Amino acid sequence: MPRKKLKQHSCANCGFEFSANREHTNFCPNCGQENHNPRFPLIHYGYELLEGLLHFDTKFLYSLKVLLLQPGQITYDYINNIRGRYTPPFKLFIFISIFALIVIGIFEKKLAESGYFGAYSKEAIEKNLTIGEMFDQSADSTEDQILVAPFSWIMSNPKITNLELRELKRTASDSVGFWLEKYGFDNNLFSRFFALHKKLRISRQMTVPEVTLMVSGIFKWLFLIMIPVNAFTLLAIFYRNKLLYYDTLIYSIHFTSFFLILYSTLLLTIMWLSRVSVILLIVMMCIYLILLFVYLLFSLKKVFAFTWIGTVTRMLISCLITITVFQLIHYTISLYSGR
Repeated sequence: MPRKKLKQHSCANCGFEFSANREHTNFCPNCGQENHNPRFPLIHYGYELLEGLLHFDTKFLYSLKVLLLQPGQITYDYINNIRGRYTPPFKLFIFISIFALIVIGIFEKKLAESGYFGAYSKEAIEKNLTIGEMFDQSADSTEDQILVAPFSWIMSNPKITNLELRELKRTASDSVGFWLEKYGFDNNLFSRFFALHKKLRISRQMTVPEVTLMVSGIFKWLFLIMIPVNAFTLLAIFYRNKLLYYDTLIYSIHFTSFFLILYSTLLLTIMWLSRVSVILLIVMMCIYLILLFVYLLFSLKKVFAFTWIGTVTRMLISCLITITVFQLIHYTISLYSGR
């Protein structure tokens, strides 16, 4: 219970008189009712909410240390009912996500200023041009692609120019398949889905600030949506006797929290090193990617206790499923967002 909850001197339910002993102040020892009068001004509830969400203590710092330095240990302890020393998983996620969303917002602003469709966009932002107008002014020779990973790994995904994309922009939605075949793409459900998304992207009647806010909103929802989705994937792939969805959900929350920390650090590194050394930036990005997979491997091994070969195999399968689902959800939300 938050420390600032207002107490009473006697239990309103049974009349029990509380003593000075602190063990009698939170709950009535006679009937069990919480010693807290809910009828107080709205500002008091706002205070309680902020205190409950933002109050940092030694538990948070200890949880953060274990989360970062001992892969899987915090989840292993939590599902084995060793939880008193840790910040609750979702509260820990909220703390970390606040920091991550601030960093993502800064990065997206820097990205917007660096240019869209091969064109420098700072002047376009000042002129309040829409994304569609910026695309119309971009060079015909600028190259792009339609598909994203993992679909681009197994399907034909030739590079196309802005000139060819202008033709896509003019093509009716129900004729996108003909455009795909003309430029060497596989004409199937997934390629048409991503082509329609590209068609929308180069036609958006939204300014750069509006798109930035939309993308930030999408990623906020994606981080939340993917937690239960990842938990279901892990439950199916790492299933063993007595494994519960609760267990995989706790793991998913903790791993997402770690991912947000690593991802935020990567974005800060990109913003810093992109102006210093491209080679060093590539090296650092490879190091971050290796750290992510090493952490994932050791944490999965700790929590689910399969053999190393079994853990690696299941990890690769679950990663493929997760990336696929993430991209489909991401592009689906984006396809029906904005204008």
